[in-house]
Amino acid sequence: MYGAKNEPHKPKRFSISLDRAGQNLPNSNWDIAPANSYRDACATGRIMAANFLQQLKDDPDYVGAGILGHIAADINFNDETAGKGYWVGFFSYLESHLYESAKHCDLHADLARIEADSDSIV
Repeated sequence: MYGAKNEPHKPKRFSISLDRAGQNLPNSNWDIAPANSYRDACATGRIMAANFLQQLKDDPDYVGAGILGHIAADINFNDETAGKGYWVGFFSYLESHLYESAKHCDLHADLARIEADSDSIV
């Protein structure tokens, strides 16, 4: 599953269309080619997660828009082929970044702040 310069192939289509987030469009954000190996699929999944995080970093207005839920809804979690590695790598990489962020934050204080902000909206 490696291409030029021994880099993992990109999935045939993995794009997070942030401008259409939350619209429940019929096209999938997780349309990937079959994997040659679980290891390669995990590596590609990590790349996909890094790209997703970079998109959120570049356009923070979409943070909290439920985009990750739309991605997850398009994944076949019953896949027992090597392609399972795509989502394993994807979510494992996201988990590592969640941990890195969480260890620098008082999570309960942050949650209280968010709840207070949402209470002031009504």
